[in-house]
Amino acid sequence: MSDTATLNRLFAGIEADLVLVDRAFQERTASDLFLLNSAVAHVLSSPGKRLRTALTLLSGKLIDYRFDKLLPLSLSLEMVHLATLVHDDIVDKATTRRGIPTVNAEHGDAVAILLGDYLFAKTSGIVAEVEDFRVDRLFADTVARICEGTIIELLSTRRLELSIDDYLERISRKTACLMAACCKGGAIVCGGSDAQIALMQQYGQNLGVAFQIIDDVLDYAGSEATIGKPTGNDLRQGLVTLPLIYALQGEHNGQIEQVRGVLERTDSPESAVDDVVRWVRAGPAISEALDLARHYAARARATLSEFASSPERDVLEQLVEFVVARSR
Repeated sequence: MSDTATLNRLFAGIEADLVLVDRAFQERTASDLFLLNSAVAHVLSSPGKRLRTALTLLSGKLIDYRFDKLLPLSLSLEMVHLATLVHDDIVDKATTRRGIPTVNAEHGDAVAILLGDYLFAKTSGIVAEVEDFRVDRLFADTVARICEGTIIELLSTRRLELSIDDYLERISRKTACLMAACCKGGAIVCGGSDAQIALMQQYGQNLGVAFQIIDDVLDYAGSEATIGKPTGNDLRQGLVTLPLIYALQGEHNGQIEQVRGVLERTDSPESAVDDVVRWVRAGPAISEALDLARHYAARARATLSEFASSPERDVLEQLVEFVVARSR
């Protein structure tokens, strides 16, 4: 079964509400400016998996389903996610995402920057509709942490000497904190206790770390058809991720200089990148990275054991399995 089919099956119980969120997103991002509408439509044409929206709804449903509060919360979190992707593509000078041209490639950096800002501005207004100061603080803290994670990533780009702790700190801020916000926010607006809110935040944080580790594994072990970009793309951009860190900690027989050469150049030959990818894939690094992803997945599942058995808990548990077993 494909990843999309698996998610469609898992989200069947909330599909009608996912459609409502999608429809509201299009309505709430509409502008009088044709160019801005065109740029928003371009972002929405990317085949996203709606994972963060589903996490928000399911986290709320685990406690007490209040869709009137979850709708603006879900819209805001998805807007933050898309805004950060648009800005990321500018920083990375990316021309495609999931096989589709990026906004900066289609409309230029200036429009892409302003589109990201536009989405952030829309988010501020929608968050206010939730009418909960805890959610206001959650959004402010989450956006700040994502920015910190992006700065850490920029400062660590092309750095060969990156530790596993450094890597985990980076992805915890840049990727995992948004999934944590989805789960924590869902619990907050649906009346969760302090303990339940903390547990859902931990679930989302651990799930997010596992998710990003698998993304980074797929960049070495996946296929372009699966991930929507060539393998070794992180390496081309000078980004050191977990599989490469593990590979460098093992026997490298001179490959360290080859890796250094690829990282230090912005125009490395494809053959040099492919050689490093093959070297990483040939050793134990992929298995070691998968083991760490499974460790964080187990931590996510453990938090759910504190909740009573329910269909929503079952789906959240299966989402953990899905994240780790994505196509590779």
